[in-house]
Amino acid sequence: MAKIPAYKKDEETGAVIFQDATAYAQRKKVIEVNKLSAMAKKDSKRSINSMKREIKDLKQIVFDLIEAKAGGQEAPPAEEEGQ
Repeated sequence: MAKIPAYKKDEETGAVIFQDATAYAQRKKVIEVNKLSAMAKKDSKRSINSMKREIKDLKQIVFDLIEAKAGGQEAPPAEEEGQ
């Protein structure tokens, strides 16, 4: 059997009306868990995209170094980032 919710929604305003003192705390915990899981999912996508960009940049650097060595040219000096 399904548990009867300790809150109901107002039809006109959409506001949640709690009938139990602990229901508000329980609902707040559920909302917080959902928010944290959404943030984790978003951060995961960001880190994957960041890694893809880094790999692309590293591939380009390696390709340039190989081309420079194969062409008989001296390899360009390594550039330091962040300065």
